[in-house]
Amino acid sequence: MFTGIIEEIGKIEKIEKRGESAILEIACQKVLKDTRIGDSISVNGICLTVTNTSQNSYETDVMPETMKRSSLKDIKRGDLVNLERALKINERLRRSYCFRAY
Repeated sequence: MFTGIIEEIGKIEKIEKRGESAILEIACQKVLKDTRIGDSISVNGICLTVTNTSQNSYETDVMPETMKRSSLKDIKRGDLVNLERALKINERLRRSYCFRAY
C-alpha cells in the first residue's frame, strides 16, 4: 500500500531494454534506507519490485504490459522520477487532508 506522498526524487541512471521489457537503474538515497530485494517502490505512481540494490541506486524490472500502458514507455536516461516506498504494517498513514464532523 502506498500513501501517494512522494519521499524522494530519483534519477534514471540506466535503461536496459530486453525485448518489450526493461531493467531500470534509479539513483536515489532516502528510499534505499532499509530497502531489500523484493520490496516495492512506487516510481511515478507505478508499483515496481526491487531486484538489486547498491549504495546509491537500485534496479527494477519493468514488464512488457507496464511498459506499454504506463508513462514508463517514454522514460529516458537522466529523467527524474517520483519515488515512494510501500508502507510497512506498523506505520501510521499520514493524510494531506482532514475530516470534519458537522
